[in-house]
Amino acid sequence: MSRKVLHIFTFFVLAVVVLSISRENVYFSIGSYYFGGGGYDLKKAEKYFRKVVSIEEDYPRVHYQLARINFLNARFAEAKSEINKEISLYPDFHKSYYMEGLIAGYAGDFDTAINGFKEFQKYDSFNWAAYNDLSWIYFQKGDFELAKDVAIDGLEHAPNNPWLYNSLGIALLNLKEMSEAKIAFEKALQNIDKTTPEQWGKSYPGNDPKIYKDGYLATKESIVYNLELLKQY
Repeated sequence: MSRKVLHIFTFFVLAVVVLSISRENVYFSIGSYYFGGGGYDLKKAEKYFRKVVSIEEDYPRVHYQLARINFLNARFAEAKSEINKEISLYPDFHKSYYMEGLIAGYAGDFDTAINGFKEFQKYDSFNWAAYNDLSWIYFQKGDFELAKDVAIDGLEHAPNNPWLYNSLGIALLNLKEMSEAKIAFEKALQNIDKTTPEQWGKSYPGNDPKIYKDGYLATKESIVYNLELLKQY
């Protein structure tokens, strides 16, 4: 077989493969590439996810991904609408409930946030982030005792987690339990020092990898600030 014929045959095979894949699958794959799949461009990711919706409104996970993108852009009303669609279509996809909790928490709807995180924990009771965010919600509500209890529960599943120790310290500080708060903040600092910017980034999926170092340093600085704050009491 000549080289020219071989090239034509190869092209024909590739064309058949591409044509056998639905457009919505192709668009979803491209959107996923731009949203944590190797490239990072939220505008392009959203563009291709919207193309999926225009073809198949109930495509699995597309509304979940759009909710995440809207959340990262602080468009909380749109994020809530998208995550509600995903939950309505696929109520067994448990990550949607975590996303519901995050969106509601940042929008100030604390009761919905609590329900979302607790629903997520029914499916995944070992995820430290759910405990940390639930503790944060109780703190926002002014219930420092529950914020403390949830952080302690989380540490049972994720010992030495710097985020949970920081949340525990904040709750203890507001409960005027200063010596215990100091211990918690010191453990948070010790363990964040063992964490890399890349590991920090894995705790915040959906964010631009370019901000991992800055985000890591900001987390560390917040712990140091909390330790300094203790000196005022």
